[in-house]
Amino acid sequence: MAGKPLAGVAFALALGAALAGCASRPVEHFYTVSGGDVAPASGPEVQQVAVSPIIIPALIDRPQLVVRTSAHEVEVLENHRWGEPLSVDLTRALIGDLRRARPGLSIVAADTPPTQGAGQILDVAITELLSGPGTTASLQASWVLRDRHRNCVRTGNLESSIPAQAGYGAIPVAYADAMSRLADAIARTIAAVCE
Repeated sequence: MAGKPLAGVAFALALGAALAGCASRPVEHFYTVSGGDVAPASGPEVQQVAVSPIIIPALIDRPQLVVRTSAHEVEVLENHRWGEPLSVDLTRALIGDLRRARPGLSIVAADTPPTQGAGQILDVAITELLSGPGTTASLQASWVLRDRHRNCVRTGNLESSIPAQAGYGAIPVAYADAMSRLADAIARTIAAVCE
């Protein structure tokens, strides 16, 4: 008989510990860089530009947000995560911004069929995209715009410092601004027909 009250106490303690563990679980936040989609231009004479998946550095190619805390230190934010792989999200954001910047062209993802007939192919590599220290984000990127036969090649690069608000939720907004600036720079090198 004495065993039953002890079993009840043990059960109550175990239940209390389980509930305490649930109560202290940190809240996870998920973010995206890309916003609303802009439909590509269409028609038989519309020049198509296929955008390859953006290459990003291994430092930020992870589910968690990463911020620079000093010149030689970064912090991986375990409870602040990207809603999908960052390269996929950045590519979508860039395509949307390019469609806004060059509405007369059909800007599509290179892995979207049919892109075999795309007149131009855009390859983008980001070498730095980090927030911090402080309320800025830095972007360093380069791109190659070429036709399928590499008869016409244009290249460019961009280094930009983007002001950001305080707080982790401002990082995706700063990255969206960075993609918009990158799209504007790339749009200046895109021509409807390579000459």
